Amino acid sequence: MHGCGIFDTRSPQQPTNTRSTYVPPSSPGDVISNLSFSIEEKNSNNYVRNLSTSAYTYVPDSKSQSQYFQTFQNWNINSEKSYFDNILAQMDPNASSNLFLSLLNTTLISSDSAVTTADYIVVFQHNRNNIPKSAVGNFRLIMKADQNNLFYITKWEDFRKNDTDFTWSELKANFSN
Repeated sequence: MHGCGIFDTRSPQQPTNTRSTYVPPSSPGDVISNLSFSIEEKNSNNYVRNLSTSAYTYVPDSKSQSQYFQTFQNWNINSEKSYFDNILAQMDPNASSNLFLSLLNTTLISSDSAVTTADYIVVFQHNRNNIPKSAVGNFRLIMKADQNNLFYITKWEDFRKNDTDFTWSELKANFSN
């Protein structure tokens, strides 16, 4: 007699491609690591998990502020997720994305507040021909801890180092919609 097959072995499911390296951000350094991993792993959910849900402000570099005034006027956490999802949608699944930081400096202002500055190069191997694949500049991240002592970015300021540089602000503006 042949059974219904309920105890037969089944073919294993393919693993999903979404990688996730995210640690509870109990220090400003954890936020920086989580930010880097979210870009490297192309994980938009983890990307926005670095940002404060209660109070997040983005300040573009001054040239981008005037050039993309409308775009940045009401920029918020949803704008960040939208830009990140848009850039990922225009990348080959096997293409790389990376964040390279130098001159990284974190200053604790108090037990629940810190400022991190760094020079950055962020690279997204997207498929839009008219937009650079890398952006360079300097950022200042103001982080505050919540009631659970977990740190989040409350204010992200972008700065242009040279007039000819293509900054993260310009990258965000170009993939904002």
